[in-house]
Amino acid sequence: MGGGGYMLDAVKSFKANRDLLKKRKLKSKGDVYGSEVKTQLNLKKSTPLDMLRIRRKIAQRKRKEKNATFLAIFIMISMGIVIYYLFF
Repeated sequence: MGGGGYMLDAVKSFKANRDLLKKRKLKSKGDVYGSEVKTQLNLKKSTPLDMLRIRRKIAQRKRKEKNATFLAIFIMISMGIVIYYLFF
């Protein structure tokens, strides 16, 4: 019932693994992910009129969101008051 054989196997395995690591070639980021390709975007140039339309749409959307928020808050407060008077 000697346990010496396990230690010898562990040492041999360790040496074999270390030898395998020495043989490995270090890979660069380009080898792993492929060479870097520069992507160019072809964006449409906006006219001042387009920018004005975009600003108006954003402002309109903000107004709608603000109104919806105020409405939601008003409904929640109203429901709270109704529930309070129903149960107390």
